[in-house]
Order: sequence, then structure tokens, then C-alpha cells
Amino acid sequence: MQKNGYTNVIAATTGFGKDVVPRMGGILDLQAITDVIEIKDGGNKFVRPIYAGNALATVSTVDKIKLLTIRATNFEKVKPGSATDYPQEKVDFVDAAVGAQKGKWVENQVSKSEMVDLTQAKYVVSGGRALKSGENF
Repeated sequence: MQKNGYTNVIAATTGFGKDVVPRMGGILDLQAITDVIEIKDGGNKFVRPIYAGNALATVSTVDKIKLLTIRATNFEKVKPGSATDYPQEKVDFVDAAVGAQKGKWVENQVSKSEMVDLTQAKYVVSGGRALKSGENF
């Protein structure tokens, strides 16, 4: 997405996004900013957790191309189908940089689990070792 002459490459903070965006930053010699929980100053500053989430840091980069992973749970949900309301464009520099690599992506395997995804849960209840068993919970 372009805004004010800047190109932003945005991915969700998932296992896949956290693998791809920093690697893309290494290939393109750009700074990747991960785990963004807030965007400030018109998209020039980003808030992200540090020290295992015990502190927040406001960071920025002078790169014209911003590589970001966003924590989706910290932003309002977009109505289904409204993504077409926002400008999107394909950027050729990524294809050129990735095409120059010797390796190739084969497939993305997603494992399915019976357990609820904690990032999607409305409430999370947790108990520690002091409870010793499920009956004491």
C-alpha cells in the first residue's frame, strides 16, 4: 500500500508472517518492524512490545519501504468484503528480489488442532502449578 510516497508491506504477526517479513527485509536490505500493536504519527512511528511484553517501545525507520508485521488483535476488525475499499498494488521489487534467491518455497503446511486458537479467544482462563490438578481448578 502506498501512502505519502511510501510503500508499506504488511503481514499478520503469525508464524508465517514472522518468517517471511524479516527474510524479505534481509533480501531487500530494509528494517523489518515486527509485532506492531499501534501506529502513530500518520504511519511514521510504531509501538511494539519488548522484554516479553513487559514494556512498550515506540520505533521508526527512515526506509521508504516499511516492512511490518501487525498484531491483528490490537486493531479493529474490518467488515468482510470491505478490503477492496482500500488501495492495494502489486510491488514488482519483491518478486525480483525473491526470484534471485536459489531456494524456493514449496508449500505452507498448517496443522489443525481441536484446541481454540488463543489469539481468537474472547476470554482466557489459566491456572498454575499451585492448583496441582484439574479438580482443584
